[in-house]
Amino acid sequence: MADGSWFPGGYPSSAAAWARQLLFYPRTVDNIPPWMWDIFRAEGITPPVYNPRFNSVDWKNRRRPVTDRGTDLTVEPTIIDPSKEPGRLAKFTKKLFNK
Repeated sequence: MADGSWFPGGYPSSAAAWARQLLFYPRTVDNIPPWMWDIFRAEGITPPVYNPRFNSVDWKNRRRPVTDRGTDLTVEPTIIDPSKEPGRLAKFTKKLFNK
């Protein structure tokens, strides 16, 4: 319902379900309601967030463009910070020590 409570017999969706919703239809941090933040915190999930500076949705170190219809899923996401990518240190070590 509008106040974040659930209809009789209803139950809250998981944080993953809300994260998928925000990935398709992103919101800025200020426009994500407090009750939704509570669900994310309870499950330890960082939600996708709309970044107006780049007109994109940022999530899990990835950035995808946003159109007037939502996130453009036809475009491959770009990596925001390559140093945070898993396996980067392993590749560097392999090159450095030739292993």
